[in-house]
Amino acid sequence: MLTRRSLLRSLPAVAFLPRVLCAADAPLHNLLIGTGTGGSSNSKGIYIAEWSADGKIGEISLSAELSSPTFMALDRHARHLYAISEVREGRVTAFSVGYGKNHMLKLNRLNEQTAEGNGPAHVSINVDGRSAFVSNYGSGSLTSYKVELSGALSAPVSHFQYMPIDDLPEHAHPHAHEATPSPDGHSLLVNDLGSDRIWSYRINRSTGALTPSDPGFWQGRFKSGPRHLVFHPNGRWVYNANELDSTVDHLVWNNKESTLTTQGTFVSTLPANYPIGTSTASEIITSPDGRFVYVGNRGNETVAKFDVNAVSGKLTLSQLAPHGGKSARHIALDPTGQFLLVACQDSDNIVILSRDPVSGRLSDPLHTYPIGSPQCLIFTT
Repeated sequence: MLTRRSLLRSLPAVAFLPRVLCAADAPLHNLLIGTGTGGSSNSKGIYIAEWSADGKIGEISLSAELSSPTFMALDRHARHLYAISEVREGRVTAFSVGYGKNHMLKLNRLNEQTAEGNGPAHVSINVDGRSAFVSNYGSGSLTSYKVELSGALSAPVSHFQYMPIDDLPEHAHPHAHEATPSPDGHSLLVNDLGSDRIWSYRINRSTGALTPSDPGFWQGRFKSGPRHLVFHPNGRWVYNANELDSTVDHLVWNNKESTLTTQGTFVSTLPANYPIGTSTASEIITSPDGRFVYVGNRGNETVAKFDVNAVSGKLTLSQLAPHGGKSARHIALDPTGQFLLVACQDSDNIVILSRDPVSGRLSDPLHTYPIGSPQCLIFTT
């Protein structure tokens, strides 16, 4: 932890003294941890911990009891949190975010709505905070909601049940895995692992209602399994992580037409000649400056680091960093960009790696913290 003495030594002494003295013992940020509950997990819901400047997690405590909040979304002002419950009769719960003693975050439950499907795997909030989207992996469907002024969720306003796109057995079961709003908040992209597609919709920003785009999807490679995608900070390039074949597609986003176009060829997240079918890709993120992309590997148990060509957007695999855990369900960069956190679902721990902001390279594991079935990591700022 930073101490008052080390802070004062690193700052001009007089001008900043009053501010530093008041904030010296406060955590820089709060870390929210979504978990799987039931079965062998001893977790009970959403957990909260302090995050310090030297890449350490403080005491982890239960903030809200909830069944399997395996994915969460925070609005851009960090005033409201939304969490799915990955259970058979899926649900999504809205919380207001407050702060108590020592700036510690507190969650207050606002309301709960049906996900209109089973096994939800993802929730997202539009950039303006006025609509929410839940992807139901188990039943292969998508549901949208209006966010009320209080932060509570309306009843569902749109629902799309996906169907098999052909007679192939590999496409028999749709699996909506993620819904990602476009940077301007006017479109929504939905990864369907079961059809190898990314569906496209227009968002009514007043009501949260969705209208299919025309054409309504981007077709991926057979048995690739689009899982999660991320927009590059330039808003034009999209990187799509495929779970089943552990690859990343480079796509170009046409904001006017709400369409995706394949750019170049895909890249693997694994070493050359790695045994087929023994590892799956999970979360994908970009660095704040857009120079690097990171993907979690489950089975290979590494974080793949890619360098982004500043002109073309092409990805080059430049590092496979072992995280020391099992099943990297989720990865996240801390607010400073100096550390990467790995939620290891099957080894019941969170692993911290340091990150060089210049080269993007990741260190060996620095710290490991036990918690049952961690599956989502969110910082409040």
